[in-house]
Amino acid sequence: MTKDKKGSQIIDQIYAIFRDRTRRKILTLLSNMKLTADDLTKELAISRPAVEKHLKQMLDIGLIERIADTYPTLKYLYTIPEPSVDLMSNIQDSIEGFVTSIIDDYSRRLENEEQLYLLGMSSKERYESIKEKYDSILGKLRS
Repeated sequence: MTKDKKGSQIIDQIYAIFRDRTRRKILTLLSNMKLTADDLTKELAISRPAVEKHLKQMLDIGLIERIADTYPTLKYLYTIPEPSVDLMSNIQDSIEGFVTSIIDDYSRRLENEEQLYLLGMSSKERYESIKEKYDSILGKLRS
């Protein structure tokens, strides 16, 4: 397997992890403290096998790590290693920048359409249709 193909597969796995709401919740919880699979099961209100499936996917690419804690009994704690913290921070910054860019673009387009309408260069129906569509999109992006 070529280096580019392997890198592409890892990127696909990372996107798949961040696309899933449960895995994002797990990462959020682990960003605050080390937790066991049982802790995550209780917090997420999903089955232990489901939690373990999500954890395995993130362990496989090194996004999280598992540490054995032997006191008073053996248990495994899950945590986010420093490189993954940096990765998640960079991804969050990129997403926020992208969303801000989209919001700015749609706001500018809506303002331009409003100007065209006010100048009589666009119909009221067109303006209202575009405004409704853009307001819906902007509402989703801002929430």
